[in-house]
Amino acid sequence: MLGFLAAKDLLAQQVSNPESVQFVGTYYDKYFGAGPIASVPLSNRDFIDNRSLRGARFFYRELINDRVSAGFDLSYLAYDDYLPPRVFDDGTTAIFTDLYNAVEQYAVTVSGEYNFRPGQQIMPYAGLGGGASYSTFALYYNIYSDAQNKWSGLIRPYAGVFFRFSDKSTWAAFTTASFDHAFVKAPDYDYNGFSAFNLHVGLVFLDW
Repeated sequence: MLGFLAAKDLLAQQVSNPESVQFVGTYYDKYFGAGPIASVPLSNRDFIDNRSLRGARFFYRELINDRVSAGFDLSYLAYDDYLPPRVFDDGTTAIFTDLYNAVEQYAVTVSGEYNFRPGQQIMPYAGLGGGASYSTFALYYNIYSDAQNKWSGLIRPYAGVFFRFSDKSTWAAFTTASFDHAFVKAPDYDYNGFSAFNLHVGLVFLDW
């Protein structure tokens, strides 16, 4: 009887204060996280062929229901490559030099994801993000340099898993694999889109 009255009182409090309502089985209604990114570029490997560890992403999510969440991501990635000295001939001029190639990318996306096992210690998920990307393509040779800055759209399908440190831990580690494609065009650098496979790892805080 006491348990029934306590549950009834809790329900009344939640109805009178909707902000206190938590989704069944999750015990939290929003979360955020951040961590570094390892990336493998997939486009124009003649310009950039090196894997990159110079990246990071921050994300924020709010639960729509037990299994669906939505929010936004902010990310940064940087790539570089080096070509040793040789003669470069474009058909009209020739120059003997080494080359430093570089690509930087900033992105902001709106993302939604499906949580397969909400409220569990191991929580896999899959989602899709879309937004805007700001890319810089740069070439450094001898005492000269050339660069182009481009805005474009970006799409990101992804999947990953949370590993909570205990059954009801506020903190969790995560790993996410994603395919990023920016619809950027930079014909001077032979780019008709920029794609990369990314592995994002870090910590997430579940707001209880």
